[in-house]
This record gives sequence, structure tokens and C-alpha cells, in this order.
Amino acid sequence: MDLESAARELYALLPGEFTAARNAKAKAAAQDGNKELARQIKELPKPPAAAWLVNMLALHHPDRIDDLVRLGQALGEAQEQLDPQRLQQLGRQRRELLAALAEQGRELAEELGNPVGAAAATDVEQTLHAAMADPAAAAAVASGLLTGPLSSNGLDPVDLGGKVAVPGAVEAVPAAGRLPGRRQPPAGGPPGRGARRAEQHARREPVEAGRRRRAEAEVDRAGERLEDAEEKQQRIRDRLDELTDRREELEDQIAGLKHRLAGLEREVSGVEQQEAAAGKDFEAAAKATARAKEALRQARKQLEALS
Repeated sequence: MDLESAARELYALLPGEFTAARNAKAKAAAQDGNKELARQIKELPKPPAAAWLVNMLALHHPDRIDDLVRLGQALGEAQEQLDPQRLQQLGRQRRELLAALAEQGRELAEELGNPVGAAAATDVEQTLHAAMADPAAAAAVASGLLTGPLSSNGLDPVDLGGKVAVPGAVEAVPAAGRLPGRRQPPAGGPPGRGARRAEQHARREPVEAGRRRRAEAEVDRAGERLEDAEEKQQRIRDRLDELTDRREELEDQIAGLKHRLAGLEREVSGVEQQEAAAGKDFEAAAKATARAKEALRQARKQLEALS
């Protein structure tokens, strides 16, 4: 197992399965003695809904992503050639393709049992739009390893810092001359404002990417803590429900025993009354027996006197 193969398996899962599977892979790598790989896997961020859905489109409908990339290249060529009629035709195709892909994405999310909301659907469309504007963004989308949504202003390169799980696994998409809508400085000429802005962006990117990765890692850790807390809360809720059911069962048994006890107490009271009456009858019978014995004795005495 290497980082790319682990990432491809993880980013093909449903969001609810990601964290547990990532932790299991990291643990397996650590047990195999590869602590560095375990650390890298552990740092793979869980993709938000929009990035997850774009990854699913790349996985389940790669042909539509290819259509998207080809259309983006055609738009770049038309802009290079300053062909307004072609640009108008391709612009209409772009709108139709983005709308169709957005709808296909929503249907795919429902089929996979993880529907997304309106905000995520908007981020999906913006990410696909960015893939059409920048070959590097197109390659990131086609990789199926996005860790966050993308956006493009049509001028600057799409910021991919921290947005691909394994940047080295992204295959380059051939660019159509230059990025659509982006002016290139004359060959051999002094750097213009666009070049200076690109240089400034290149200097800022590592710092911003590091901050973004740390922020995303903290978000991921916070998400894990939330999942752990929710799991613990659910376990306690289940235990509470079990205890509540047991308490109600015991209360029912107590109520039944109280009813039985009341019946037994009434029965004891009746028996006590019968016992008292039987005692009086016994005393009367004892007296009658004594009188009978005395009468028998007197009769025998008289009989002996007559003999």
C-alpha cells in the first residue's frame, strides 16, 4: 500500500465512511512499520460535500469530465484565435454542459445515498467551471482526489494549494496554448503586471497553502472529535433507553406484586377471622368434651354402686 492507492480508495467512499476507513488504513500502515505513510494517510482531509461529489463524477462518469476538459481546451483555442462566433457557440455549449453535469451530479449523489444541498451544488458547478478555465484545475478534477472545491476568476491560475490529496498523482492535462482569458507577456520582453502578479502569487502560495492545510487539518480533527462525541452520545442514549425500558418493566412488576400483596393481605385477614372463630369453636368443643367426660365418669360410678 502506498499513499496514492490509499487515497484513491478513501476518496471513492461515502463521506460517512471516510474517517473510520482512513484511521484503519493509517493504523495498518503503522503496524507494518511504515510510520511516515501512516502519518501521511492520517493527514488526508475528509472532502466536503462539493469536492466529494466532483470526485464521484470523475469516478463514475469520467467521459463527461473528458467532455468538460475538451470543451475548456476548445474555448482556450477560440480565445487565442479571437473568434467571436466560435466563442459564442462554445459559451452556449459550456453553459449547457455545466448545467447538465450539475444535474447529473445531484442525481448521482442521490443514487449513492448521500444527497447534497444547494450550496454544495453551487460549489460543484464553480469547480467544474474552474476545470474548464485552467488545465491544472482540469487535471485535479479528473484525478478524483479533490479535498475542496475550486474557483476561477478567468484571469489568474486556479489556486490548487491543499486542494488535491496527493498532488503527485495528478496527471497533466495538455493546455490549449495558454489559459483561457489570460494574457501572456511578449517573449523576451520585460515582465508586465500580469507576470509580476503571477510571481507574487507564486511566492504567497506555499505560505497560504501551508496555512490552508493546517486549517483544513484542524477542521478535520474537529470533525473527528464531533463524530466521536456524537458516537459517544448515541451510545449513552442507547444505554439510557435500555435503562428506561428496564425501569418501566420493574415498575410494572412492582405494581403487579403490590396488587398481589393487597390480595394476599385481604386473604390473611379473612383467614385470621376464620381462625378466631375456629378458636372459639374449639374452646366450646373442649368444654363440651370435659362435660361429657364428667357425665361418663358419674354414670360409671352409679353403675358400680348398683353391682
